[in-house]
This record gives sequence, C-alpha cells and structure tokens, in this order.
Amino acid sequence: MQRPHRNESSYVNRVLACTAMTLLLFVGIVKFWPREFGEPPELVYHPAGQELIAMEEIVPTRQQKKKPPPPRPRIPVVVDDAEVIEDIDFDIADNLLEIDDPSNDVESQDGDLVESTGAAARIDPRPVRVVEPEYTSEARRRNVRAEVVVEALVDERGRVKDVKIVERYLLGKKPEDKELVQVIGYGLEESAVDAAMKWMFRPARNNGQAVSSYYVFSLKVGV
Repeated sequence: MQRPHRNESSYVNRVLACTAMTLLLFVGIVKFWPREFGEPPELVYHPAGQELIAMEEIVPTRQQKKKPPPPRPRIPVVVDDAEVIEDIDFDIADNLLEIDDPSNDVESQDGDLVESTGAAARIDPRPVRVVEPEYTSEARRRNVRAEVVVEALVDERGRVKDVKIVERYLLGKKPEDKELVQVIGYGLEESAVDAAMKWMFRPARNNGQAVSSYYVFSLKVGV
C-alpha cells in the first residue's frame, strides 16, 4: 500500500521541476533576446490642398507718459522808477477832460548869466491821464451840477496815492453862478474822489530826480 504513494509524490516533483525549467527558459529568452531598433519609416507629407497662413509677429507697444516741457524762462524787465511814466502809452477815453499843459520852462532872456534858483530846478507833476467823474443818476434827476477841488498826492511813479477834497461848489446855469458849500451830496463827492484816484502824472522832479508831490485840481460834474 505504501509504494503507490511514493510514485505519486515523485511524479508531482517531476511536474514541478519541468514547470520551473520552462519558466526559467522563457525568462532567459525574454531577458537575453537581442534588441534591434530600426529607424522609423520616413513619412512623406503632401502639402497639396493645404492653406498656408502667414502669422505676422506683433510687437507690443508701451505707452509712456511724456513729461511736459519745462516752462520758458521769463525775460527780466528792468524798470527805472524815475522813467517809468515816460515809456507808458495811455489810451485817451471819451470821458477824459481837456486840460492845458502847464509849462514850467524858464523863458530865455538876454543878459548876464545868473545861477539857477531852487524854483527853476523843481518841476511840478503834469497830468498825462485825466478821468472825468461819473454823473450819478440821483444828481442827474435833480439837475445838480457841482465842482469839486481836490488835492492829490502823486508818488515818484506818477500814480495818485491819496486824494483829499479841498473845496466844494454848486454850479448854476451861468458860469458865474458858483456857490461854496460844505456838502454836495448825491454821491458826487465820492465820484470825484474815485475819478481823481485814476489820474496819472509825470512825477515831479527836483534837480532831475523824481519825487513825490501834491497836485491841486478841480473836477466838474454835470457841466
């Protein structure tokens, strides 16, 4: 009874040994089989029927803010205070009064040469721009006519710096009708002062130098 068991066991061992030998043979074949790499077949493309599209390369642009140009340098203007009025051209408006230009020139006379006095060396201010005072509506309605005498302080540049009323007159229909009063009213005094402040002068001169001086003149309203 024990002999068949031994035969069956040896058979199984032989089968396992053959199986192991077969596996080892396949592994050896796969592992040691020489590898042959050939070049891939050349592919031939036929461009017939294809549409070629040319792509244009676009260079991106950058917007930069330009700095504004520097301002032009100002041309310096040198102004001589003593001669500023000589170079000014004044526009004469319709409401300007006509005045006689006073002359301070010394008349030439025959005789011995004498030394000039202080009066001859001084020149009073001369008006170059005269503004007529406004005739207010209330004074026009009441038919008030007046004359205002003012004293103006003219500086070295020929500009009026201060105005003071010296006398006030009410005028009649005739030139000789003139009445000295303390107050005129109806806004005529203020109008005369405003007009006097807008006057321009050639400044007074003392020994050739421009100086401040007072100038007395009259302004008529409603005449």
